[in-house]
Amino acid sequence: MTTTKPAVELLHRLLYRALIEMREQGRESGNKVVFHLADLFHTTALELGRVAEGQSSYQSVLRNLEEKAAEKGIEQRLRAAIAEIEDAQSVRPAE
Repeated sequence: MTTTKPAVELLHRLLYRALIEMREQGRESGNKVVFHLADLFHTTALELGRVAEGQSSYQSVLRNLEEKAAEKGIEQRLRAAIAEIEDAQSVRPAE
């Protein structure tokens, strides 16, 4: 397959579209967890594209994600996920 877009941009756009589709499926099925997670993260894919282009930082993306989670009332879910990741990384043996 040949594409005129750079792979990094294409991957971010594909992830964005997948999350939009997941959000819609969550809405249609009444699965609030899927809907809210996809709704929270779908624009993050495009923000990561800006990081890849040097126009933003990962810290800024994370801060935006935390702000959006607070607006949507799901900040506890995001904090819990972050804590799980940090806990899992702290028990992983050094490579």
